[in-house]
Amino acid sequence: MASAAPPTIVGLGARESNLERLRRERFDLVVVGGGITGAGVAWDAASRGLRVAVVEKQDVASGTSSRSTKLLHGGLRYLQQADVILVREALHERGVIGRLAPHLVELTPFLFPIYGGWRERAKLAAGLSLYDALAVGSGAPRHRWLGPDATRTMAPGLAEVGLDGAFVYRDAQTDDARMVVEVLAGAVKHGAAVANRVAMHEVVRRNGAVVGAGVEDLVTGDTFQIEAAVVVAAAGVWLEDIVAPRPGHPRVLPAKGVHLFVPMDGFPPDAAVYTSTTRDGRLFFIVPWLGVAMIGTTDSPYAGDLAAPVTLPEEMDYLLDAANRAFPTVHLGREDVLATQAGLRPLVSMAASDGRPTRTLSREDRVWEPEPGVVAIAGGKLTTFRHMGQRVVDTVARRLTGPRGASKAVTATDPLGGFTRPMGATEFEAWRDGALAGVTGDARTFRGAAIARYGARFPILEEMVSRDASLAAPLFPRDPTVGSTRAEALYAIRHEQAGSVGDVLARRLRVALLTRDQGRAAVQDVAALLAQELGWSAARREAAIAEYDLEVGQYAVPGNAAVVPDLATDARRTLVGTPA
Repeated sequence: MASAAPPTIVGLGARESNLERLRRERFDLVVVGGGITGAGVAWDAASRGLRVAVVEKQDVASGTSSRSTKLLHGGLRYLQQADVILVREALHERGVIGRLAPHLVELTPFLFPIYGGWRERAKLAAGLSLYDALAVGSGAPRHRWLGPDATRTMAPGLAEVGLDGAFVYRDAQTDDARMVVEVLAGAVKHGAAVANRVAMHEVVRRNGAVVGAGVEDLVTGDTFQIEAAVVVAAAGVWLEDIVAPRPGHPRVLPAKGVHLFVPMDGFPPDAAVYTSTTRDGRLFFIVPWLGVAMIGTTDSPYAGDLAAPVTLPEEMDYLLDAANRAFPTVHLGREDVLATQAGLRPLVSMAASDGRPTRTLSREDRVWEPEPGVVAIAGGKLTTFRHMGQRVVDTVARRLTGPRGASKAVTATDPLGGFTRPMGATEFEAWRDGALAGVTGDARTFRGAAIARYGARFPILEEMVSRDASLAAPLFPRDPTVGSTRAEALYAIRHEQAGSVGDVLARRLRVALLTRDQGRAAVQDVAALLAQELGWSAARREAAIAEYDLEVGQYAVPGNAAVVPDLATDARRTLVGTPA
């Protein structure tokens, strides 16, 4: 395949070289947490010229940031809670991120059917008008009303009894885990050092002042100190493992949200549905995502293992019932579910417990200083990660002196994905059409998929295939609906610090959520690529395969899942205890 010269800056950088930097350099801040919040902090800080280190004890995006509803949205339901400021911020950020990472952000029609007569229609019309007003300048068209016939045309199979019509508005979809990798790559572009599977054990102090963080490389077991002027705790639901709670400071309340992934059969392929056909009247989504339908979400308090929440049978049945009420002809059963996803929202309260239902708690973030030299952040939404990062770094900057502390945020105009300038949706489509012009057949399919996942970095994958044609082969030749190739798996290993089969299949390529066997059909191939690139022995390769089989139990249909392990502990046992 002919292609342009690959970009100079690629991905997250080599883990070993980044670890060496963590050992020998002094940083302005060390960010603890490789989810979207920590990634946003690192990107903002590095783009201002600060010296940034990032550590994540598991894999980047392995927690909440790969388990969301995969939307960049204002949160229409938050208007019911009169949280106009949060909605306005989120809608603004939706537009900003859409221009900075246009390959990962897609404005999608959302259908909101009305069954309650004119009162419900008038109430929602007022809410959507305010939503439109708050979104001015974001690039999304205004909402519109469809009558019953037009609604049935757009969403055949939608429940018809009492259907008055539907409102159509636009919100944005994304791949949450890939967004994390892209934002971290943006930080690396500006000089940040990022390493996964590095756990922080303590804040290091000297003469009463914070001077860094004591960490452990979970792959080798080595311990060392990262020298930094400020420690930023951005660990989501794990925050209180790093920052001890204190009276008068915010507390983190984990709330569990479950999603199901089912075939698209019977659901509109080009529009999402947002409706309230749950037994308790709660709103939920049916969203087309990467060729399947995603149904969710639930919202309930959680007190179990933070590392491995799983979907319970009653949670699955709740969502199946809601989907069947919305689309009575699909007749979904447990046997139709391809995969499940359980994630934990790090909600914030000023109390250790809160009697209110978790769905009523604010999604606003909180930034505070538990002690001089330590900055903590919790709460927030995927959509507002950039602005959250800016607020954290503004707080960090007050701790620093000289020009470093005085710099201003620049991420609003700092493109991601290898692009050289921000682009709106129309400009991106023209760019993509130009990149695909004259390319036909399998080469066109390959390039189109690479653009959708890697943006302007697509030439890197084509160069890899030009050197080894076998990399163009699909990872799932028996399932053409899953388009991932061997080249993408190898790219994840070489450029995105994927060090396990789960890193590749569950987070970089997402196939654990798209296939009934959670991607097991490709495990041998991916493990062979890992062994080749990382110099694994045959024993380590087999251990990695066994680890994946355990890890993806958390995505399986309840009743089909194996016992879910402590992923951080098992990862260390597999990678450390097996001979190289």
